[in-house]
Amino acid sequence: MQGVSLQIIQVVIPITMFGLMFGMGLTLTLADFNRLLSVPKAVIIGLLLQLIALPAIGFALSMGFELATMLAVGLVAVAACPGGTVSNILVHMGKGDTALSITLTATATLVTLFTLPIWVNAALATFGESASTVEMPILKTALQLGVFTILPVIIGMFSRLHWPVLIDFEPKISKLSTAAMIVAFITVTLMDENDTLSSATALFVPATIYVVAALVLGYGIPRISGLDRRVSSTVAVETSLKNILLSMFVATNTLNSVEAAYASVVIGTLMLPVAIGVMVAFNMSAKREARMADEAA
Repeated sequence: MQGVSLQIIQVVIPITMFGLMFGMGLTLTLADFNRLLSVPKAVIIGLLLQLIALPAIGFALSMGFELATMLAVGLVAVAACPGGTVSNILVHMGKGDTALSITLTATATLVTLFTLPIWVNAALATFGESASTVEMPILKTALQLGVFTILPVIIGMFSRLHWPVLIDFEPKISKLSTAAMIVAFITVTLMDENDTLSSATALFVPATIYVVAALVLGYGIPRISGLDRRVSSTVAVETSLKNILLSMFVATNTLNSVEAAYASVVIGTLMLPVAIGVMVAFNMSAKREARMADEAA
């Protein structure tokens, strides 16, 4: 992942992330976040799934399928990553609980700075010959989180408060930014296809099982816990859509292994359609319930 593809990751995606988060900020008020303080169950469930349950599943799949060292470590790294900015956008555009999505992404990302190295080191010790310590760029990651997630949301909320007319531009900002991010992701994937295809095939089955498990647990556990479909769908998107950029960074910069990034490419390809399907199903269910309510009235 050198040259142009690296430039895409380092330049295009951060810019689109900023635009996307600003657009979401235009739709939010402080009431969206204050409401979460009274219903912490969804946040706790989402964090436990992302930080403990899913990494454990990735670990078990790597062991069960006897993956090569760096393929196994890469799968565990992806599983141990938090939800990404794309999940916030998808939830927002799918009319899910945007405030919950942002809270889960931001909180999980901060905690992951400490949990991710633990999972990666455990994978190295279990599947490889070396158990060298992984040093996460804590300050850099925290700064990136603030600059490209928290800051633009704050700016968007501030802009909504002082210039309400900007709310009308939010759909265009979100759609344009989303399109740019998708193009950037597809471009990087296509540029790396020839290098990853042969080794990535070994990851297809375990990666598919992982994504399905993330979906089932992400939706099922909240529903069993008594949360509604909107919240459960939001948690499911958060567990299904991982921060692929972070897992790629760990693979290529921390582990200095392109092979460890294969899991990011494979899971990244599988997870987006699944997450989109979650929000489509939620919207169809919501419309059906609304229609039945109108007929009953």
